[in-house]
Formats: sequence, C-alpha cells, structure tokens
Amino acid sequence: MAATTPARTPVTTVTTVPALPAPAPLTPLVSPALTGEGYWRPGGNPLPTGYAVYTTLLRPAAGQPECGVAWIDPRAARLALYAGSVEPVGSWPQQSFVGAAQQPALVAAFNAGFKIYSYNTGWYDQGRQAEPLQAGAASLVIYSNGTATVGEWGRDVSMGADVVAVRQNLTLLVDHGAPTPAAQYPADWGAVLGGGSVTWRSALGVTAAGDLVYAGGPGLTPSELADVMVAARAQRAMELDINPEWVSFATFAASGGAVTGTNLLADMYLSPEHYLQPYSRDFFAVFAR
Repeated sequence: MAATTPARTPVTTVTTVPALPAPAPLTPLVSPALTGEGYWRPGGNPLPTGYAVYTTLLRPAAGQPECGVAWIDPRAARLALYAGSVEPVGSWPQQSFVGAAQQPALVAAFNAGFKIYSYNTGWYDQGRQAEPLQAGAASLVIYSNGTATVGEWGRDVSMGADVVAVRQNLTLLVDHGAPTPAAQYPADWGAVLGGGSVTWRSALGVTAAGDLVYAGGPGLTPSELADVMVAARAQRAMELDINPEWVSFATFAASGGAVTGTNLLADMYLSPEHYLQPYSRDFFAVFAR
C-alpha cells in the first residue's frame, strides 16, 4: 500500500498594526496634585490602533481653575482648516461647518485664532490667501499628508508644494520648550473683555515627537498659558483665540449614525454642536485617518 501524505494545513499570515500608546502622564504644575491631574483620558471613538485624541486637566497655579489639555496623535489623525461663514470672506473648499458626510470620521474640533481682518492675521488655504502670510508670525501649518506643525513663519516653516493651509496668530508663545520673553507682557496677547489680563485663553503647540497639544481654560494670563503648554511638552506653541465666547475644544464620537460631542471643559461657552452647523468664525477639525 502506498504511503499517504498528510494534508497540509494552509498557513495564514496575520499582519498586526502596532497599537498607538497613550502619552505619558504630565507632571502637574501644582503640588499636591488633584486626583487624575495630568493623567490622560481617551476621547472620541477608538480606532483600530487606539485613540487619536486624549485629554487631561492641569492647574496653571495654586488656587487657579483647571485648564483643559488635549493631545492629538498625527499617526492616527489628520487636521483640516475650515473657513467660517463670515470670515474669511468668499467661498472656500471647507467652510462654515463639518458636513454630514465627514462627521463619522470627526474626532475633535477646536477654535482658531483672532479675527483675521481685525489683526491682519495671515490666512491661507489650498492655493489662496485671505490675508498675506507674515514673516515672523506664529503659524499652524497643515501639509498634504494631513500632518501639522507650529512654528515661526520663515524660520521653522515656509511655503512649499506640500503646504495645504496656514493659520497665523501673533508671535510664538513658547519656543525651544520655554515661554518666550513676550509672554510676560499681557498687552501683546489680545484685548480682554472687561479689561485686565486674565481671561479664557487657548493655545496650540507641537512636541518634540511631532504630536499636537492644545490647551484652553479660564482665568489665564499669557504667561500662565505658556506654562501650561510647556508642562504639556510643547516645544513651540502659539496662542489661539481668547475670551469666553471663543475658546472651544470638543471631542466627537459616532454611534448608530449619530455624532455626539463632548466639551474639553464643561463650562466652555459654545456647545460641541456648533461645529456641525453654520458658524461665522474659522476653526480646525481633526479627522481619523
């Protein structure tokens, strides 16, 4: 009798995608720390590799209210600049709100900078300028691959074929991992409603690893906001908008065809849904890759 050759079991090769690690906890600026202060919580829907956005809270100084901090992983998320319905004037590729077709991929959205015409703020999107880009200005630059960075225009960042959008606002608040000297002069960082230097403020920065970090909260001076950004590991950071009506960051999760938003801080003036309906000011949206 001839020998029987055993049937071979097919070999299946399984390719695993490395999971995205959560960022390391932040060191609180105030001791003793509050429970959970500086520890990251995931925001939005989980992706196959993990979460694209994490959030936490930090106090800038003893006796101060908590400031919300968000971390955005560029490996899992891409950034987009949206024009407002009022400014910049004209028609733009992405404008006024995140449409229904894009909402399932939306993981976060946050405010941009000052009113662009009031402050002659450079603004560029997909080949067109609403206001000329200014040398030396703090700039959030979005590239064609969806990644983004923050830097000084003409030094760290400049125009190139891969630049999709640029949003400028004032000068850098943090540079080389430390507050800039200008952070000590409140008058350089926008008009506070009611006067003084303490108000809601927000900022966006980039870490040494290329991750984006956002911070926003009440009762902040420019120098305190800079301290929070440094604690969040920003190497370079720019102030975004200020005052209660304009500081806004929300994460979004999709379930059963509906998209639900959650504010970074419960007492933020605007609801998360304002990013899903016509809005007068420009803003940034964060989408899952």
